[in-house]
Formats: sequence, C-alpha cells, structure tokens
Amino acid sequence: MKALKPLITLLVLIVCICSCSSSKYALQKQAPIQLTQTYLQHWTTGVAIGSSGVNLYFTNLYPNHAGIKMDSVYFRKMKGKLTPLKGQYFSRLTKRLTNEEGNALTTKGFFPFQLENRECVISYVENGITKYYKVSNLEEKEGVYYPEGPPIN
Repeated sequence: MKALKPLITLLVLIVCICSCSSSKYALQKQAPIQLTQTYLQHWTTGVAIGSSGVNLYFTNLYPNHAGIKMDSVYFRKMKGKLTPLKGQYFSRLTKRLTNEEGNALTTKGFFPFQLENRECVISYVENGITKYYKVSNLEEKEGVYYPEGPPIN
C-alpha cells in the first residue's frame, strides 16, 4: 500500500496539469467583439532569398466595451500581433525570412489549436484575462508581389 501512494499522487498531479493546460486555450462560444469581414492575402517578395507569408485583415472588428484589447491571431501554424490599420485590424504572418534586419518569423513550433484551412483564432484580453475566439470562412483574395520586400506598414 505504501508503494501505491506515491504512484497515485503522481497520477493525480499529471491529471491536474493536463486539465489545466487544455483550458488555457479554451475557445469562447461568443466573443464580446463585433466582426463583419475577415480576409487573407498571400504575399511574396522578389529578392533572391525572398520571404513569403499571409496578410490577415479584420474589417469592422470592434470590442463591445472598453475593457477589451485585441491581441494576436493564430492561423496555419503561425501567430502574429493584431495591429490597428485604417479602421481595421491587420496582421502580417511571415513563413520564410529574407536576410533583412527587423524581420520576425511568425511560424510557431507549438500551435495550440486544431484549425481548418480557412479558420483562424483571435486572442483578446478582457479584464486582464486572455481569451480566444475562432473565426471561420475566411475569404481569400488575390496574392500580392512585393519586388523590394513587404512594406513596413
């Protein structure tokens, strides 16, 4: 019986850790945000060792109250920051890098979500707690080619 007690303790500890880590990335059924359209656009550069990636656009993405801050987006094993841009939110996700300074690769080793090809997850902070909301049916627009590399903004 004494030998069984440490084994039971270890088993309970493993179950607790697994159940806590899965709820860390739990998706919200309804998010306190409004969103009318989401689309993506592939891009590539023309330099010899060019980079490529995806731009994600979230038009009319508005939090329902002031306690919400938009944070990041997860898409196709990549993660990027959401930044406001001309009345919408935008994220540039980079798949392959150029040698140029300031480039940040957004492909992640660990990816917490199982997503279909046209789905992404938006993370936002509400009252200090990070929450996640899945967006489906992203529209894909024609790709863009940047001969000199993608613009800074």
